[in-house]
Amino acid sequence: MQPDKRMSDFIRQRRSEREAKNLPLKDIRVIDLSTVVAAPLAATLLGDFGAEVIKVENPELPDAIRGWGVLEGGIQPWWSVISRNKLPITLNLKTPEGGRIFAELVAKSDVLIENMRPGALDRLGFSAERLFELNRGLIVGRITGYGQTGPYASRPGFGTLAEGFSGFTYLNAQPGGEPMSPPFPLADMVAGLHLAFGIMVALRGAKRGKYGGQEIDVSLYEPLLGLLGANFLDYWLTGQIPQPWGSEISYTAPRNNYRTKDGRWVVLSASAQVPFERLMDAIGKPELKTDPRFKTNEQRIKEDNRRELNRLISEWLSGMNLDEALETCERLGITVGPVMNMRDIAEDPHIEERKTLIDVPDPSTNKNLRMPDVPIRLLSTSGEIRFPGLPLGAANEVVYEDLLGYSAEQLEEFEKAKVV
Repeated sequence: MQPDKRMSDFIRQRRSEREAKNLPLKDIRVIDLSTVVAAPLAATLLGDFGAEVIKVENPELPDAIRGWGVLEGGIQPWWSVISRNKLPITLNLKTPEGGRIFAELVAKSDVLIENMRPGALDRLGFSAERLFELNRGLIVGRITGYGQTGPYASRPGFGTLAEGFSGFTYLNAQPGGEPMSPPFPLADMVAGLHLAFGIMVALRGAKRGKYGGQEIDVSLYEPLLGLLGANFLDYWLTGQIPQPWGSEISYTAPRNNYRTKDGRWVVLSASAQVPFERLMDAIGKPELKTDPRFKTNEQRIKEDNRRELNRLISEWLSGMNLDEALETCERLGITVGPVMNMRDIAEDPHIEERKTLIDVPDPSTNKNLRMPDVPIRLLSTSGEIRFPGLPLGAANEVVYEDLLGYSAEQLEEFEKAKVV
């Protein structure tokens, strides 16, 4: 894979700009040996705040996410977003020379992120003991479907399976309806967020090559189970299995989605007492504020009372178009919001004013790619998207020559030997 000089120059420029900025993680180097979404997202988040992320791919088996929903012109939306701010290199760890080069990278890094099945990295010659011999301060972050231990540890892990195993899919349904998996890799992204947090905690007590090295074990299912809140504790205390409630919640009311006159939808949550009383005034039913059926949340969540509230609210909102409903609720202090699609998001003035979406120049296509900006805002040292996901092996020249000190001739030999 011959280096693209134009791409190498682009990467060198962005690398230099990153080093010159006051980004909070600019002194951290991350090896991203993982694939698809969950573990790569953890590396992405670190890269957003300045970490130098080296994305390692097998030269003959690139990350599968490169092929997700490829558009005309070769634009890879998922790759562009999940692999932003990463320096992609190719390296075959199954070759002796590839293993030796990887060991050099490990010694020069602070974090290694991987999502192979338990033991797979060991079989490549990089057990935890070997990694810590190479770098005593290395943080090894691992994501697998079921964790590093337990009877299911060797099972293949996919987010869809984890969503089912965590209890989420069972609860994500209309009452009496079939369970629904989410329309995006929810378990993967939740696990990636947890791994990024775990890495930041571990880095507080680590120093590259010196001390603090440790492993972080994140499964795909456990973070999502944790986000289900008190559902398990409810079961454990009562013996009653929590059931799907559609867009409602078992322990609070009213909270639901409602259709407006023009066929749009709004979300409404008015379970706290003051919002509930404002809502009753708005729909012309002030007497319900003191009605024993609705006076407290404990009464409102009962099935018949909940059904009556939904009927009254539906009738009220169905008499207004979306804009009228939103204006009325804002004026009266009622907690209602629109159900947005991607076009709505693209055209919304609040999203435009806050720059929730930004244009990222793509050196591969010479286009600007509009995508969500880094969602965590540090007011003095905020993160940034410096570039989208880059082509396979785009950073080979920069990493192997600039960082590891190999010559162009040696890099060419590596390629001939199928090491890179």
